[in-house]
Formats: sequence, structure tokens, C-alpha cells
Amino acid sequence: TSPIYTKRIKLPYDRSSLAFEVAALSYVIPEMNRYWYRMDGIDNHWIALDSRRKIVYSKLAPGHYVLRIKGSNNDQVWNGRETKLKIDIMPPWWATVWAYLLYGAVLAAISISLFRYYHLAMDEKNKRKIEAIEIGKEREIYNAKIDFFTNVAHEIRTPLTLIKMPLDKLLARKNEDAETLENLSMINKNANRLIDLTNQLLDFRKAEANNFSLNFTKTDINELLGDVFATFRPAAEQKNIAYKIELPRINLQAYVDIEACKKIISNLINNAIKYADKQAAVRLLPFNSDDLLFHIEFRNDGLIIGEAHKDKIFEPFYRQEANQKQEGTGIGLPLARSLAELHKGKLELKHKDLQQNIFLLSLPIHQDYEMDLAGENRDGSYDYFLNGQANAITDPAKPFIAIVEDNAEILQYLSKELSESYNIIQAMDGQQAIELMQLENVQLVISDIMMPVMDGIELCRRMKNDLQFSHIPIILLTAKNSINAKIEGLEVGADAYIEKPFSMEHLVAQIANLLNNRNIIKEYFARSPLTHLKGIAFSNPDKEFLQELNTIISERIADSNLNVDLLSSLMNMSRPTLYRKIKGISDMTPNEQINLSRLKSAAELLAKNKYKINEVADMVGYSVPTNFSRDFQKQFGVSPTQYVNQLQKGIL
Repeated sequence: TSPIYTKRIKLPYDRSSLAFEVAALSYVIPEMNRYWYRMDGIDNHWIALDSRRKIVYSKLAPGHYVLRIKGSNNDQVWNGRETKLKIDIMPPWWATVWAYLLYGAVLAAISISLFRYYHLAMDEKNKRKIEAIEIGKEREIYNAKIDFFTNVAHEIRTPLTLIKMPLDKLLARKNEDAETLENLSMINKNANRLIDLTNQLLDFRKAEANNFSLNFTKTDINELLGDVFATFRPAAEQKNIAYKIELPRINLQAYVDIEACKKIISNLINNAIKYADKQAAVRLLPFNSDDLLFHIEFRNDGLIIGEAHKDKIFEPFYRQEANQKQEGTGIGLPLARSLAELHKGKLELKHKDLQQNIFLLSLPIHQDYEMDLAGENRDGSYDYFLNGQANAITDPAKPFIAIVEDNAEILQYLSKELSESYNIIQAMDGQQAIELMQLENVQLVISDIMMPVMDGIELCRRMKNDLQFSHIPIILLTAKNSINAKIEGLEVGADAYIEKPFSMEHLVAQIANLLNNRNIIKEYFARSPLTHLKGIAFSNPDKEFLQELNTIISERIADSNLNVDLLSSLMNMSRPTLYRKIKGISDMTPNEQINLSRLKSAAELLAKNKYKINEVADMVGYSVPTNFSRDFQKQFGVSPTQYVNQLQKGIL
């Protein structure tokens, strides 16, 4: 298009390559005409056009341009006017103003969305933090409540012990009138009820905190279920409901913690009976060898628990309003579920039958850690100490027992009950007991576990690892009734473990049994010519002590000057300590022990049948043979001659 007819052209971006031909209106000598051009927006100066008179621009960028052209004739006279052509190269649609406005709008929308999302995310984060704080606060309050109940339960066990022990003593009397016995029985029933409640609360706390460690042993589930079922039969009969159990003909052997499993089953059966109208039933579902789990159903026809409450009933202390009149604590089902989960099983409420509540207990038959148990397995005067203060009441013929208990009432009660048969030493903690035992020859220790300064476990550990006290038997008393607490006590060397509240008769029998067994062993050792000294040891430190003692005496057996002072020096022990140790282990004085060792060495020499009696007497430190024969017969009940004859005849 000639600029003569248009002053402006518009072209799309894809047709931006341009070519122009120019000509001046001078025809004298056209070849001498000259041309200059310039494209504003591209060229910074004028450009001379060659003889081809053609201007070319390729692919101009979108924008506004002005093409300027001027020319001269053959005499080089330039035209004063420029020829101008405005050129507009239109941008593509995505580079237009509207497109950029759209881009801006989209970018603004994205920015606003991100900003809004950020604020929503922060609000949600803050909301979660607030919820976490609230949950934490609720959990703290909940734990505070549980800790409070747990501490109260611990405190309740002590007065329960003080109630239970004299109560058992009163019930054991047969000369009380019927009304008194009836009242005592009612007191005993409710005391046992309180004990069960405190045990249940303590078990729930341990299970919830995952501190309830289980020991999985091979158990006959049919027998276990039948035993627990039978214990609740009187309760079902009292309520006059149909009470039945269904067991497969083949007994199921599974690995469970027996005590924990009993607690689960007991709670579920008790729950079924408590809320039943006319019937309650227990059923062990059929099983086969490929099953990984076994299932037990507990049914009752009481008030049907709705879907809305099927999970809430397993929450601690939750009880339906309709059941508020029934006595209960609201922790039986939560405890049962917690113990089931510790078994890697589950407890849930099923709604297969709208006429009955069905609780389904599912437990693994095998566990990661299993146990298959084959079966169930005195020189000087003595003082009576009361809280460390000496009292004049003593009887040297009675054994000395140390009672270690931080509760003054239990300490006084036990001391009063046991003082008729034993001399009692009292201590309020383990450290005080150690100090008192260094002064007296104690034959047995009764200790509580939970005490200040030094508890019963540490006291037991110290005693069994200390040569001065390792021979002394110890009975641990505790309110902890878990198997782990018992194992811990036995692992540190406790000779017996009794739970609070306990029967006084049980404690007295346990004391007598420990002392009598040790006396039997000591008597057998003293009367048996060939029994080794180590045979009366009850711990490794005692065995090592007796081995060293026997070695020292044997090396100096022929020395008639061997006495307590020399022996204590050789043993690196003080005379009182050596006295208490030997007296505690063998019930002999050191001099008696030296003499017995001489006689036992003599018995060994006579058994070899290589020496005459007079030679043996001299070899073991007897300068007068008649004294040797007298002591030998007094100790072993036979003369040396009779002893040799019996050996030859194979009687001994």
C-alpha cells in the first residue's frame, strides 16, 4: 500500500515481516537519485539505501513504529519533506492489555487464596494447639483424679490391714455368740469388698499406664474359665437367675497371663450377673488348630446397651443412667479391655442379638514371649528394741526378729502379736534396720517394701549382698499385688513374699516354717559326721564365707591354740561380727564351730581307714585322746570306734 493513500498500517504479530520499494519523482537520470530511511523504534540513525531501492524488516516485534524516508534528485537536491508511514504491529492475544489484566487478576486471586489458605491453616493449627492443650489439661485432670484415687487406695490398704488382721483373729474364735459372729462376718465381707475395689483400682491404673507387665504361661482355658465361673455361682443363685457355661469338649491350651485373664473374666461375669434380669451365660466358642485367636462370649438379658453407648461403657467411671441404682465403680469394663489389649487381644460389645448384651473377648492363642511351666511350682545380754530404744524385756531362749515398717500402727500390732514367741526389734526404715542388726543377732527380718530412706527391696538387696547379714531370712510385706512386684522381691533374695492385707496366722506360719527349716538343716549338719560346712549356706556370700572359714580352720586344725581371736584376725573380721555371723549361720559360737570342724575333719580321716584313732586325735589338735573320744560321741552319738565299725559294715 502506498503511503500516498494511507498514513498508518496495522499488522498482526504473525505478519510482521515488511518490505518496501521507494522511488523519487525525478526522471532525468533516475539512477543518480539517492534515498535515506530510518525506522523509529529500531534504527538510531539514517541509513543510505543502495541501488536496489528496497527496504526490508523481518519479524518486527509488537509495537509502534514510524518509517521515515527522504530522497534527492540526480543533482543531489534533497526533498525537504519526509515521507512517513506509521506501522502498528499488534501483539498476540496473550500479550494484550486485557491478557495482562487477566494475568493480574489470576495472580491476585492466587495470592488472595494463598493468603486465605495460610490464615485458615494457621487458624487450624492454632485450633489444634488449643485442642491439644485442652486435651492435655483434661488428661492432667484425669490423671490427677486417678492418681488421687490410687493414692487413696494405697492409704486405704493400711487401715484395711489393721482391720483385717484382728478381724480374722476374732472370727477364728469359736466361743462367740451367733449374733456376734454374724456381725463379724458382715464386717469381713465388706472388708473383702474394699480390698477387691482397691485392688481393681490399682490394677486399672497399672494397666492404663502400661506398667502391668504380663507373663504368658501355657494355660488350660476350659479349666480357668470353669474355675472363675464357679466362684460366681453363689451370686447368680442369690439373684435367682439362670446361670450357665458352655465349653467345647476339647480343652483349649493357650498362652495367657493367668492372673490378668482371671481379672478380665471375673469382671465380665460379674458384669453379666449384676445387670441380668433372668439369665447370664458364658460360652467358649469352638476352635480349631489353625485359629490364631480364641473367643469367649459373655451374655446377659438385662437392659440392652444401645449403639450410642457401646464404646462409652469402656470409658473409666462411665455408667448408664438406667444402671445408676446398681452398685459399681465404672472401672471393671475399662480394666478388662485394658488387660485384653495388653494380651494383644480385644474386648467389644456385639449386637448380633437384640434381646441380649453380648460381650466378645478375643485373645491370641500364642504370644511373642511364652513360658511353659511343667508344674506349680549367745554370749552377753540382749535387749528388746522399740524404735531403736532399749527395753529390759528379753528372753535369750527366744529367736530375735526384726520388724521393719514405717506405719507405726502396723509395727505396734505385729510386735504385740509376735512378742509372745519372739524377741522383737523394731525399725521404721531399712537404714535403721541395718544399724540395729549390726548390734544384735537377728534370726529373721519382716519388712514392708514401700518405706522412706531405704525401702524393703533395697534392704533385701543390701542384706543378701552383705556378708554380715546374708544368712538372715527376710519376709517382704507389701500392698503391691502384681506378679512383677513378687518377682522383683524374690530376685533380690527374699525368702517369702506376703501381700497386704494378710492373715496373721499365715505370717506366723511362714515365720515358723523358715526358722524350723533352717534349724533342721543346722541340726542335720551338726549331727552328720561327713556333711560339709557349705551345706548350711543359703546364699553365695554365705557359701564363700564358709568355704574360707573351713579352709582357715583346716590349715590350722592341728594347732591347739586356734581360738576366736586368731580366727577373727585371719578372717579379717571383728570378734563381735564373726560371732554374729557364725551364730546366725550355724547356731554355734565360734569356739563350738572350731571344735565341730575338728571333729568333722577327724571323721573324714577315720573314713579313709588309714590312721588309728589316737593318730587322728593328734592330727586334729587333741592332745588327750580320751577328750577326743568324749567330744566325738557327744557330737555324733557314736564313739570313734563304733563309727569306724559302722563305716566298715556299710551302715553309714
